[in-house]
Amino acid sequence: MSTVLELYEKLKPKLGDEEARALLEFVETSVDRRAATKEDLQHTAFGFKEDLQRTATALKEEFRQSITALREEFHQSITALREEFHQSITALREEVRQDITALREEVRQDTTALREEVRQDITALREDLHQSIKALREDSQRLEVDLRKEIQEVKVDLLKWTFAFWVGAIAILSGIIFTMLRFMPAR
Repeated sequence: MSTVLELYEKLKPKLGDEEARALLEFVETSVDRRAATKEDLQHTAFGFKEDLQRTATALKEEFRQSITALREEFHQSITALREEFHQSITALREEVRQDITALREEVRQDTTALREEVRQDITALREDLHQSIKALREDSQRLEVDLRKEIQEVKVDLLKWTFAFWVGAIAILSGIIFTMLRFMPAR
């Protein structure tokens, strides 16, 4: 560390002799006036310790009160949330029950309407089936009658042709026999 004399020697060329001396005297006087003694420092340190202890005690009390208040506020918030949650769940349950009841009623109505529609469709199908069967029977009877008529007509035609064939065959045979008898010598 520099001594006062060394500092004076360094400042003298820059400031001048008188100014360097005045500056150093001023600094020495200020330091003397402002320099604290060991006793002053101990007294100040003791005061700081007491202030620090009071402040710590006050902070601990304030912190304890703040925590207590926060706990109470937190407890109230949780209680309010539980109540709100319970009310929401109760309302939701009721809403779901109403929705389920409405849905059941809608399904019942749809089922009833569907049953009625199916019954009507089945009745219509039965009626169509009966009409189709009746028409089929009538068609088959008509076809049978027509077929019998046609078979009888074919039989009549067949008998006519058979008769015509036999009459023709007998005539031809008679002609052949007659011709043979005529050309054959008598004995």
